[in-house]
Amino acid sequence: MKLWTYTSLFSIAVSAISAADVQYSVVAFPKSGETVGVSVGGQVYNLASSTFHSNLFTGSAPAGDTYQYVLSSGSAATPETTTRSLAQGASSTGNEFYGRSKTVYDVPSLPQAYNPIYPTLFTNLNKSNEIATIIMTANQTAIDAYNKDPLGDYKDALVSELVYISNKETFKFNGAGLSTSGQSTKDFAKQSWAIDFNKYSNATEKALLYGRTSLKLRAEETDMTFAREKLTLDCLAAAGGATLSSSWVRVFINGEAYGLFLLMDDSSTHLIEDILYGGDWSAAGVGATYKGNALSPTVEGNLVYATEDPTKYPEDIYKLQDKGNDKSLNKTTEMQPLIDFTRQLAAIDPTKATDANNKGAIGDLLNPENTMIHLALNFLTGSWDGLWIQASNYYLNQDMLTKKYTIITYDFDEVFGNGAEAGLDTVAYTAFARADSQRPVVDAFIKSPYYNQQFQDIVKTIVKRFFKPSTIDPILAAWTEMLKEDIAWTRTIAGKSAGQKTTWTTADFTTNMNTTAQGTIGISQWVASRSAAVAKQLNFTTDDDLPVLGPYTGGNTLDSNGNVVSRASGQAIQPSGSTTAQSGSNASTNSGASGDKAASKDSAASTLVSGLSTGVAVAVAVAVAMI
Repeated sequence: MKLWTYTSLFSIAVSAISAADVQYSVVAFPKSGETVGVSVGGQVYNLASSTFHSNLFTGSAPAGDTYQYVLSSGSAATPETTTRSLAQGASSTGNEFYGRSKTVYDVPSLPQAYNPIYPTLFTNLNKSNEIATIIMTANQTAIDAYNKDPLGDYKDALVSELVYISNKETFKFNGAGLSTSGQSTKDFAKQSWAIDFNKYSNATEKALLYGRTSLKLRAEETDMTFAREKLTLDCLAAAGGATLSSSWVRVFINGEAYGLFLLMDDSSTHLIEDILYGGDWSAAGVGATYKGNALSPTVEGNLVYATEDPTKYPEDIYKLQDKGNDKSLNKTTEMQPLIDFTRQLAAIDPTKATDANNKGAIGDLLNPENTMIHLALNFLTGSWDGLWIQASNYYLNQDMLTKKYTIITYDFDEVFGNGAEAGLDTVAYTAFARADSQRPVVDAFIKSPYYNQQFQDIVKTIVKRFFKPSTIDPILAAWTEMLKEDIAWTRTIAGKSAGQKTTWTTADFTTNMNTTAQGTIGISQWVASRSAAVAKQLNFTTDDDLPVLGPYTGGNTLDSNGNVVSRASGQAIQPSGSTTAQSGSNASTNSGASGDKAASKDSAASTLVSGLSTGVAVAVAVAVAMI
C-alpha cells in the first residue's frame, strides 16, 4: 500500500510534467463569444488572451505529435484546416498564426559573394523564412482620411498601440505615427504606409524596432509575386553592399485586416548609423542624406553638376531626407553637400584611373566597391526605374568627417522583368543606360580602364556565387510555399482607397515566380536569361570556381536587451540610448530586441509555466526520494 502510494505520487508528478511541458501560443481574431484553444490528442485545451496583447493567446497543454488551434463557441468547435507537427523535444511552439499551416520555413541562404563593405548592424528585421504580424490601434478618423485621399496633407494618424509579433519575438510601442507612403503607389487602392515609432511619444529615449526609428509597409501592388523587392535586397546584402533590410508582415489596423506587406527600412539618421556605422547611434560622421528621384527623361536626379545655384537642384528630384548630425544645414545651405558632390564628380576624369597604382580620384569621393555592387545589381536585376537607367530611387549620404559619400539604391518592386521593355534581360551593360542620358556616376567606373575591369569582375563574381537559377530557384520554391497562404489571403482583402485595384491571383503568384504570367517574365526565367547572356557577353562560365571567401567578423548585432554587441568579441560596445516595450513570453530567444533597454516584459505566461514546472520538479524529487 505504501509502495502504491509512492508510485501513484510519482505517476501524478510525471503526468503533471506531461500536461505542462509545452507552451502553445497563437495570434487569432475570434469573434464575439468565441474562445481560442489547442486540440492535442483529440482534447481541446483553452488558451488565454495574454497580457501582452488581446489577440495573442497562450497556455500550456500536453505535448503531442500533432496539434490544431481551435475556435470554439459553446459546444461548436472550428479547428484549423491544417494539422501542425510539434518539433521533437520542443517545450514551446513559438508564436504562431491561426489558419497558417506553418510558421518558420527552411529557406536557403544566398552565398556571400563579398563580405560587407561597411560594418553593419545585423538584426532580425532582415528575415526571409517567416511572416510576422503587426497589429495597430490607431485613430480611425485619421486613417479614414488617408484612405479617402492618400495624397492629402494630413498629420500622422496617432497609433496608440502597435505590436510586432514574430515566432520568437514580441515588441510593443505606444505613441507612434502612421501615414501613407510612396508616390505612384498612392494611385492604388491598397496603400503603402510609413511608421514613425516616436511621432507622438513623450519618452526621453527613442523607441526602436531593430535599431530603427521608422519603417515602411510596402504594399507591393505592382508585383504579382510579392518577392522581387525582397530578393533584390537580399542579393545586395549577399553581394556585400550597404543596403536596406526587409521582411514580410501581415497587418491589422483597428481589428481590420489590411493584408500582406513588406516591412522595410525608411530613411533616418538611425538607418545610416545602422547600415554604415554598425549601429553606433552617436556616430559623429553621419551627415545629410538625399533622395534621388526622376520625373521625366529631362528632369531626373542624374547627379550632374548644375552650377552653385541651389535652385538648380529642385526638391522634386533631390530631396533632403535627413540632416543626420550636420547642424550647419538650414534652408539656405541644405543643398550644399549635394552640390559639393556633383562638383567633385564632374571634375573626375575616368580615363585617369588606369590601373591599381593609378586609381584616379573617384575613391576620394565614393567607395568604389559599394557603388559598383549597386550598379551591378541594378544591371543584373534590370532595375529600369533605378539609379542607372532612370537616375532615381537612391540615397546619397555624406560622412562629415571623411567628406566621402555613399550611394544606397532602393525601391525594387519593378525588377526581374516587371514592367521592363523587351530585351532588357539580354542587353549588355555598356548599352544599359538610356540613350542620350548623362550618368556621371556610372561613367566614373565603366569609362575607366581600371574600374571597368573591376566592375566586370564584380558582375562575374555575383553571377558565379548566386545570381543563377541553380541558387535562386530553391529560394523561390521555398518562398512560394511560405507565401502562398498569405498571398491567397491578401488577394481577398479589398483596398481601402478608391484607386487602382489589382487583379492578381494566387495562380499568377505561383506561376510568375518561375515563368511568364499576365505578360510579365517570371523571376526564375529572368535570372536564367540574364545570367546566361552576361556570361556569354563577358566570356565566363557561371560555375562557382572562385576561391573560398574568408570569414567575416565585422559589424555588430543587437542582444536581447537591445545593446549593440560586437560580432568579433561578443562584448557590448554601446548601451542603448533608446527604449521600447518588449515581450518574450513564448520566445526561446529575444535576439534583435528593438531598443537599447527593454522597458517592460510581458512575463505572465512565462511565470505561469515556470511555476508549474517548478512545482512538478519538486513533486518528482519528493516522490523519488520517498521511493
